[in-house]
Amino acid sequence: MKFALVLAVAAAMVFGAITLTRPASAQSASPEVRIEAYIAGLSSGDASAFERAARENLTPQLFATRTPEQRAQVLARISGDFGRMEITNVTATNNEWRAAVRGSTGLSGTFVFAFEGAEQRISRVSAEVRLGPGQDGPNVPPAPINSTMSADEMRAAVGAWIQPFVAQDDFAGAVLIARDGAPYVALAYGPLDRERHIAADTSTRYNIASIGKRFTQTAVARLIQEGRLSLATTIGDVIPDYPNTEGRPATVEQLINMQGGIGDIFSDQRESWGRSRLDSNHGYYEFVASLPQRFTPGAQTEYCNGCFVVLGEMIERISGMRFEDYVRSVVFEPAGMAHTAYDRTDRLPPNTAISYDRTNGPGSAYAAMTEREGVTGSGAGGLYSTTGDLLAFDNALRDGRLLNPQWTAWVLDGVVMDGRNTSPLDIRGGGPGASAAYTSNGRWAVFVTANVQRPLPFQISEAIARPLVQ
Repeated sequence: MKFALVLAVAAAMVFGAITLTRPASAQSASPEVRIEAYIAGLSSGDASAFERAARENLTPQLFATRTPEQRAQVLARISGDFGRMEITNVTATNNEWRAAVRGSTGLSGTFVFAFEGAEQRISRVSAEVRLGPGQDGPNVPPAPINSTMSADEMRAAVGAWIQPFVAQDDFAGAVLIARDGAPYVALAYGPLDRERHIAADTSTRYNIASIGKRFTQTAVARLIQEGRLSLATTIGDVIPDYPNTEGRPATVEQLINMQGGIGDIFSDQRESWGRSRLDSNHGYYEFVASLPQRFTPGAQTEYCNGCFVVLGEMIERISGMRFEDYVRSVVFEPAGMAHTAYDRTDRLPPNTAISYDRTNGPGSAYAAMTEREGVTGSGAGGLYSTTGDLLAFDNALRDGRLLNPQWTAWVLDGVVMDGRNTSPLDIRGGGPGASAAYTSNGRWAVFVTANVQRPLPFQISEAIARPLVQ
């Protein structure tokens, strides 16, 4: 999903577990060996293994663009999305190498590598994703846009390009392209409510799934900035009665980096727990705190919704406010996010999209996914927002209206800057019948929210952002 951003972890934004074992065994390893070693490290699901692969195979300049913690975060966030993968073909041209891969989820794609120096180290890596041959959904061609277009030209080009997906009823959602922090192109397609035949518009609110984790992280950063919390604070420091004694030593940093070993909100025990009890972050906390610890904190990295639920409970106990109220007071209100909230799915406000999925495969009828969600979202995500509010958050964060420069950079996974922070950020969230994508470098930004299942909304977002967010 990540495109031509020259990042040490660019490919890590895309693919999950790839089973490869061939190492790069020498300083002057061939490009083929370095490709296999890099993808093997990425696929291992082990942050230390990926760190070794990146250090041994990337140029020092490319390796230095991200910290170990940032590489581990990215690796953890995508590990649950794409399944196991294999390299199916490697080809070379004069200027680049392309490694085609296939995933067990039906996604396939290509890693694109460039090499330099006598040691033939990787100097650039990017990835392209498409639906695999096992799925009947559409492939996504490049969006015919560029950064020199006027707003009217870009709107017309995107509208014509996206229309075939809308005509096939494969895409329903909102698209916002922003330039220099201001809306440039805003479009909306399809219904927000299929039963009542209500069309969406550019201000429709959608479930943004795991993008909500970034709001939780921002709230954590605010408490750290105020000296009320630290990265070394443990669960036990804040929640001394935390049920799993093995989990009490987990630190805030480990929870953020998905190394806490907390049980997942989608665990098998959820059905017997009862959906009605998942009506606040505290409700989710009571559920995940009742589950067995998955591993000793810090022992490994594993995608962890429960980690962010526990962070939400820590926020609640330190602030003395409901988690949802605290996030509203320190994130939503100062950012001007008037249409973002942890709404109840059993009484959604007007102009809020119901989530749908084709449960019987591509081309089948859509079914509402509301009963598969909790009553509300949590610190792990599942709240509702608009593309305009996501832009408002991006601006408020980058302009220093939420945090100081140090903690702004931490939330952006970027570097400390004076003035507007232009570190690149690419995040996304998906759940039953919900997809949201957020890509920004502070100059250009692309936001896609949809009430249909991934991967198509993600692919649409990538294709639009690719020519703009370099």
